[in-house]
Amino acid sequence: MAINRRFILGVAAACIGAAALGVSSFAYAADYPQKPVTVYIGFSAGGPTDTVGRLLADKLSQKLGKTFIVENKAGASGVVAANLVKKAEPDGYTLMLGSSSTLSIIPHVQKNIQYDALKDFTSVALVASYPYYLLVPAGSQFKTFDDLIAYGRDQSNQLSYASAGTGAVNHLAGEWLKEEMGINALHVPYKGDSAAMPDLIAGRVDFALLAGIVALPQVEAGKLRILASASSSPDKGAPNVEIIGQGKIPGFDAEPWNGLMGPAGLPEQVVSTLNAAVNEVLSEPEVKAQLLTLDQYPFTSTPDQFKKHIEDQSARWAGIIKKANIVIE
Repeated sequence: MAINRRFILGVAAACIGAAALGVSSFAYAADYPQKPVTVYIGFSAGGPTDTVGRLLADKLSQKLGKTFIVENKAGASGVVAANLVKKAEPDGYTLMLGSSSTLSIIPHVQKNIQYDALKDFTSVALVASYPYYLLVPAGSQFKTFDDLIAYGRDQSNQLSYASAGTGAVNHLAGEWLKEEMGINALHVPYKGDSAAMPDLIAGRVDFALLAGIVALPQVEAGKLRILASASSSPDKGAPNVEIIGQGKIPGFDAEPWNGLMGPAGLPEQVVSTLNAAVNEVLSEPEVKAQLLTLDQYPFTSTPDQFKKHIEDQSARWAGIIKKANIVIE
């Protein structure tokens, strides 16, 4: 199961990171934090990023003895929150739960972006990722992933697919799918996964790649059907469906992720304390169980591993964005 694989890799990463930092795996700075810490989230309450952010903030409050306060600053796929944190004092009391879209995608699609994901922030720790599923309405003519692809390859046919908005991970995943499988599909953007749901259920769009936390309740209610997983391996939510990245498109992996960030120049002692605390929290069985219930996968990482993850993801999405000529004015 993916859960075990991810956990084992995470524990290994934490141990490697501790050795690299020259500290015990969960060593905390004695003088941090001394007052409440604000964690900005660039998305609305109730979504995947907000859900994991609030869980993390609650556990860090318990672990470090000071309150971690979540503040939602929704707007422009996390850009509003990113610009706010970029300008904050680098003292560890203003943080952000960054997202894959904010850090690895928006800088490539939005003109006049005012931050550099690597230079303007300090990477602290990867937190969690969540899978996308390729879904169709329950009454769809497409019973399998192959059915959908065969229909879309006939250029006399026109498929349509929904996303959480132009430049969202599921938009790029849809373009990646189109490119690799040679299908004809029109992108229909919405303002979030939840906003796309009514039209998908009603069959006004043919398919969508949506987060499990939003989609699985509709699958269980018999309103949607899963044709495939856009994750790299089987998962708790849909362990028996086709995995696109293990067959049709090797390496196809469209899992959005979140990670804890601070302004550039955070003191190393603060970074070490936060990284150790996050890794410890995410290794707790109770927290892992809570995240998995939300169809999210916990990670543990060093700050350098998180930074490398941003770089790798950025390079991958940049190529897809260029091929599809995606631009947000």
